[in-house]
Amino acid sequence: MKSLKLFLLATVLVASYGTTALAQDHKKDTKKEEKKMEMKEHVCTAACKDGKHMYAHGEKGHTCTDACKKEMKKK
Repeated sequence: MKSLKLFLLATVLVASYGTTALAQDHKKDTKKEEKKMEMKEHVCTAACKDGKHMYAHGEKGHTCTDACKKEMKKK
């Protein structure tokens, strides 16, 4: 009886570890997909002045800053 309880305990532990590992793998895959965002060509706006372009999020040439990342998390 004691060995049956140990076997069941071991099975539950292994199963819970497996589901945790699968969940972590899924998070890694979604992060990779986010980084593969399709970049659009830049379209000048009123913010572009004297040959200095202000690139919007998702445009070629844009570099995300901390402020940009915070703004994207809000959406």
